[in-house]
Parts: sequence; C-alpha cells; structure tokens
Amino acid sequence: MSNKTLKIYCAGPLFNPKEREDMNSIATALETAGYSVFLPQRDGLELARLLPVLIEKDISEEEASTVLNSAIFSLDVFEVIDSDGVILNINGRVPDEGAMVEAGIAWAHEKPIVIFKNDDRSLIQGNCNPLIMGLADFEFVDKYENIPVTFKEKFSESNKKNGAPKKSSFSIANKKGEAIRDYLMAQKPANEIAELLIELFRGILCQSLKG
Repeated sequence: MSNKTLKIYCAGPLFNPKEREDMNSIATALETAGYSVFLPQRDGLELARLLPVLIEKDISEEEASTVLNSAIFSLDVFEVIDSDGVILNINGRVPDEGAMVEAGIAWAHEKPIVIFKNDDRSLIQGNCNPLIMGLADFEFVDKYENIPVTFKEKFSESNKKNGAPKKSSFSIANKKGEAIRDYLMAQKPANEIAELLIELFRGILCQSLKG
C-alpha cells in the first residue's frame, strides 16, 4: 500500500443532534486510525450560514436556495468520487435519502463501501433492504472501532487484485440481473430459477459456508 492518506466519505443522516453525534463518532474512529475524512456536516457547505450572505448579493431567497442546493450537490458528488471509500450509516427507521444517492454514486465508481448499522429497526422481515446491503457485499459493522478495520481489509483485498483483469461490480450485477430477467420472461419453473440463482451466486454460498 502507498503512503498516501486514504480518504473516506461519511454518508449518513445529520438532521438532529443524535444523528450528528453518530456521524462524528464514525469520523473520529476513522481519523484516529489515520484516515482522512470528509464529513458533510463539518466540512461541507452550510446552507443556514450562506443563505443570508447570498441574499445580500441582490438575488432572491428562492434563487439563493437554488444556488446553494446546486452547490451542495456538486460538492458532495465531487467529494464522493474524490474519496477512496465511503462509510454508509443506515441507522434510523429508514436510511437517509441523500446518503443512499452518495452510496450509489460511490458503488458505480468502484469505491469500497462499508455499511454501519447498530439500530435494530428495519423494513423487510427483520432484514435490511437487499438493494442497500448489496452495495457492501451484504455485510455491515455495528461498532465504531470496526469501521477502520473493515476498510483496511477491503483496501488490502483491492491491492491484491491490482494488475489482474477485473470486471466492475456494476457490470457483474447487471449481467446476473439480465440472466434472471431472461428466466422470468421465459416463465421458467421455480426449481429452474432456484438452480440458476445457486449457479449465479455460488461464490456467496461458499463464502457463507466458510464463515
């Protein structure tokens, strides 16, 4: 691994004191372990502070709000893509909408994602939404101190694969999704669909058995 300080984008809810405290604890765990961190509530644009300043520039409040919202969007997109990985905090009754967009951008750009969750609330029969969990290989951590450890493992694994031909996670998921769609369109019986799923995701089954 190079001597470059790796940068992690902190994605998660930040709209009340408890949420901000949670995100601060995540950032602190990473910074203590030597990572650089972008924490939007601390390092990003503050709408409340900048809105009146923009209005003083002789533009309407509506125009000022549009400018700021566009700026926040652009900055956060840049910071996600500029980061080496993303920590996604999905605590809450439902995950934060903005954090999910950030995680989607990160996944599409092949950024390692670690999911943090120590909240028992969930939506689907006690399980987290598979569209969320798939972003982090269906794994999550529930202790702050395990976040930097998990990133270290992901970066180490990524370094081992450097130089080897590698399909993107996006293209792999897309190809598997196409195969499943074809079976559904052909109205294949359930046992044939089950066999296809086992074939497509045999690697996950093997990993589960090892665990």
